[in-house]
Amino acid sequence: MLVRKYALAAGFALALWALWLLWLWQPDRQVRLHTTHFLKKVERRNWDAARAFMAEDFSDRWGHNKTTALEDGRQVFAQFLFLTIENQIVNCEVQDGTEVAHTVLKIKGQGGAVAPFVMQAVNDLHEPFVFTWRRMGAAPWNWQLVRIDQSELKIDEERAF
Repeated sequence: MLVRKYALAAGFALALWALWLLWLWQPDRQVRLHTTHFLKKVERRNWDAARAFMAEDFSDRWGHNKTTALEDGRQVFAQFLFLTIENQIVNCEVQDGTEVAHTVLKIKGQGGAVAPFVMQAVNDLHEPFVFTWRRMGAAPWNWQLVRIDQSELKIDEERAF
């Protein structure tokens, strides 16, 4: 009798857990989580972890590939002693088999001479950044960043900012 009681409770808990996973693994939710987690890795300057979020064929409007984007990010964010990247995902949408997250970014921090320039350049933008993600394989949690875009941001290729 006691086994039946616990089996019913365990079955109910398992059903709730399955429903929660179905909710969690929705593409929009996964892209929102991946975008936030990727930006946290950049904020903490954990470049190996940020690299794991990026697809091998990553590109952006400024001519970066995966390696050069991380190198330039390392160089620019090394100017900060303290860094906070705030993000607000405005919306997510499906485009050509990928998920796109439109994200407003604000950078706060203190650091060297370049830090205020970087903060002003990003914080004065009116349009959101566009993070394009592609699901890799069948696992609903395996998304990789394939592109970052922001139409207003101008980056000097020589200085990386």
